[in-house]
Amino acid sequence: MLGVVLVGGLAGAWLLLSRDEAAPPANPTSGRGTPVRSPTAKEAKTIEAVKLRAITGDQLCAAVPDDLRKSLVADARYGGKDASTAAATDTEKRAACSWTNSKMDVGDGVLGYRALSISVEAKSAEAVSAVEYTTDRFDRDKKAHERRVNVRNGKRIDGRTSGSAFGELKALEHGDASYSQTSIGMNGLKAEVFVRQGPWLIKVTYGGDNRTGAKYPSGDETRAAAGKVAELITAEMAKSADKVKLTGPCGIVTAEQIESAFFPAAGGPSVRTNDGRIKQTTCTWAVKEAVKHRPGDEFTARGGQLDIRVVRWGGGDAGSKFQFDRDAKKYDRYRDKGGIADGRLHIVYEPRQELSGLGEKAFVVLSSTTKLYDKSAPPMMEILVKVLVGDQTVEVAFRGTTTGGGLVDAAGYRAPFFESAVATPALTKVAKIFLDGLK
Repeated sequence: MLGVVLVGGLAGAWLLLSRDEAAPPANPTSGRGTPVRSPTAKEAKTIEAVKLRAITGDQLCAAVPDDLRKSLVADARYGGKDASTAAATDTEKRAACSWTNSKMDVGDGVLGYRALSISVEAKSAEAVSAVEYTTDRFDRDKKAHERRVNVRNGKRIDGRTSGSAFGELKALEHGDASYSQTSIGMNGLKAEVFVRQGPWLIKVTYGGDNRTGAKYPSGDETRAAAGKVAELITAEMAKSADKVKLTGPCGIVTAEQIESAFFPAAGGPSVRTNDGRIKQTTCTWAVKEAVKHRPGDEFTARGGQLDIRVVRWGGGDAGSKFQFDRDAKKYDRYRDKGGIADGRLHIVYEPRQELSGLGEKAFVVLSSTTKLYDKSAPPMMEILVKVLVGDQTVEVAFRGTTTGGGLVDAAGYRAPFFESAVATPALTKVAKIFLDGLK
């Protein structure tokens, strides 16, 4: 979620720095007003960007059955899962899932470290198709992995007696092309499997060492385990875009619903989850207007970033109602003291407004962030709707621009800017759709 809204209501320099670093990307997606020149007809290629299937880190985790995962990285006090979703537009996806266990019982009273990680990525653009991009990356990575081989026929060939040892590449039969490579380093023995499946690059890594024993895990066993997981992930990523839907909170609101509230086109969501004592999910969409233009035209696009964050607090005195009321008082306090600053950024807040018809209680607050180190930069505007729903709080926020943009040479052109009269009903509409679908 944006730096303004943190678990526990933290504020100060870290909050300000987080907001600065997490700002929407440069034009045209942020719509800050700097014109972008589209390629000329001579420069442009006619390849149409392919819409990629939805994938999140949580979906990757779910593709590995519990019984298999537990046999490789058992549940324990020292075990944990991490799921992440980075790029998540229609034409670019990156997701990852990993499990680690620092004190896994590997048999006969021996405790070992074990780790299993999965990552997938794909990218499609007008200049290069997703399959072309993946094929080129796969081939370049394979050459790089071949170059790091320093063990052949069981013997080091680099003349060294220390440092990581990388074995020869072994061809596999997963996807369109695949291979594996084993290595021994500071974290023990591991096997990596690399797969090219249609537009997707897939990587699976498994391995570890024995902390209370003298042995590494078996090399053949490690390779077989990584290969079994790679086979499952390859089958998952072979599913077509029209047969896959997002699960969990981030699947409640569709891109089409966001576009109906704001403007085309919405890309995403990227997903971040935390399965600790306080469970959190954050969904992020890039929202920008698609400006019709001819090759060579200069244009800007209104748009920004939309975040939906769900926190399940549980009961007790420090539950959801306490957290909701504390945040309400926090924004009132920021308003009364004239905002907050850290020498780089200054954030000021408009008066908080209560909202009706959303959850048990809700409010909306607008803020403006000024870069003290760049007086020429326009303020970054943000609107936040916070809702109390049972043992959960829901935060829906948008920052960016809502009005203006288009062809720079067109009559009446205005650089993109934020207009609360447009942002407030749009964000409230998205919040209502999300809350109606939240279980």
